[in-house]
Amino acid sequence: MINGFEGINIAVENPEQFVRFYSEQLGVPLVFEGHGGYVGAKLAFSRHDPGIIVWSNANDDVATHGLTEFVFRSDDLDKTYEKLKLNGVDIQPPFMADWGGKELRCADPEGNSVLILEGAY
Repeated sequence: MINGFEGINIAVENPEQFVRFYSEQLGVPLVFEGHGGYVGAKLAFSRHDPGIIVWSNANDDVATHGLTEFVFRSDDLDKTYEKLKLNGVDIQPPFMADWGGKELRCADPEGNSVLILEGAY
């Protein structure tokens, strides 16, 4: 039986740049790097939390390809926006969504959509 959710596999062109964006720009910890060169790396808020599991497109046995969207939570979306903008991330200001919370969107270096929510659920 399934007893938990480990994360989402994603294959990218430049795993090192991808990991750097999520860890340095968004503050998602690198909790595991299994095979060197960020091949098989896991980004998550703890080793046992669901996370983003990063693989290289150069690895023929990776079964996942294509763009996806990652959704994160923030306690202060305005501060998050200011930090990302200051760090050179191409980003628009946060806005109030129809569901009553705030949303902020940008893209990672591979072109995947990044959605950050404040007041989610």
